[in-house]
Amino acid sequence: MLGAAWFFEFDSTSEKMKIFQINMHRAWGGQPNRVLTESLEVAKRGHEVWIAGPRDCELVQRARRAGLPVFDDLRLRRGLRPRSFLRDIATLRRLFARERFDLIHTHGSQDTWVCALATRKMRPRIPIVRSRHNTFAISGNLFNRWLYRHCIDHVVTISPQVNDYLVSKNLMSPGQITAIYSVPDPERFAGADPTGAREEFGFGPDDEVVVSAARLAPEKGHVHLVEAAAILREEFPHARYLFAGTGRSRPEIEARIARHGLEGVVVLAGFRHDVPRLLAMSDIFCLSPVGGESLGTAILEGFLMKLPAVATDVGGVCESVRDGETGFLVPPGDPEALANGLRNLLADPDLRKRFGDAGHRMVHREFTLEQLGERTEKVYRDVLAWGKT
Repeated sequence: MLGAAWFFEFDSTSEKMKIFQINMHRAWGGQPNRVLTESLEVAKRGHEVWIAGPRDCELVQRARRAGLPVFDDLRLRRGLRPRSFLRDIATLRRLFARERFDLIHTHGSQDTWVCALATRKMRPRIPIVRSRHNTFAISGNLFNRWLYRHCIDHVVTISPQVNDYLVSKNLMSPGQITAIYSVPDPERFAGADPTGAREEFGFGPDDEVVVSAARLAPEKGHVHLVEAAAILREEFPHARYLFAGTGRSRPEIEARIARHGLEGVVVLAGFRHDVPRLLAMSDIFCLSPVGGESLGTAILEGFLMKLPAVATDVGGVCESVRDGETGFLVPPGDPEALANGLRNLLADPDLRKRFGDAGHRMVHREFTLEQLGERTEKVYRDVLAWGKT
């Protein structure tokens, strides 16, 4: 790795760390949620954690309300925008020269590049940890190889499946990658009150509600869930499907709903701040990605509410859905398989309860906030300790 001997002097076993977390996303989703959750947990362990992002992005707003120091004098615009890109690099150079950060933790392509170039000539150099939140392909071009091999000191992934991909692309060695599960916050879901939720969407008390919480993007496969709903309509006339989320796939999803005459059966709820309330009123959680999924943290939130799951076997989803134990895993992009998994749960309330209870126990055993904070802190300390050797 580049410049290990140039790291700040640091007692890696006990000293308080000053961490700079940065994420390029403007809207809320699984990635910003992970950034905020792990930042709060590391801060609880006595460290100073800053959160940075584009001006007025949802992550920065939530971090500010949570009491974390924030920095949002950045643009972090996608695509080839040289003036904006160079401005962000210069802005970060000034910030890093003023604030003595021990470590930088990046989460997206744009924010990783600007931090790598902003710290390129710093002496001592600030080490960079990069999180990979999905299993999307990484171009093996010369620039990306340089970035991973010479600027990134360690990679944190969301599931072991992402580790395997990075090693297979010869971007990092196994010893430079650590898988740390994303986790849900039990306090956010404790005591969720579903009163009035079903009435809001026109669902009856005897309807079986299948909920899906994910941004409306092609890789999330919502259209296949609409097709599964069409397959099951005659067999389960009281089944209802609620999609919580927003995104560019909404027009295509609405067209599929109209094509099958599923208005009122499949309901698009848009972006919601009351996901716990929606889960509390539901019977089954469904996630149907066709690519890019690293874990399916929303599934774990469903388990907190004791919902059984049906999900497609993509990336690291198998880490959260244990097939035949907490739910059913089915092949991606296959509405018939998705319908079969849902059919098994719609027809059997006892099975729903058994899977939901098992998922609830699993989350409290294997996906806790304490584990997230402890493992993230250990990665930081290990990286800083390595820099002193």
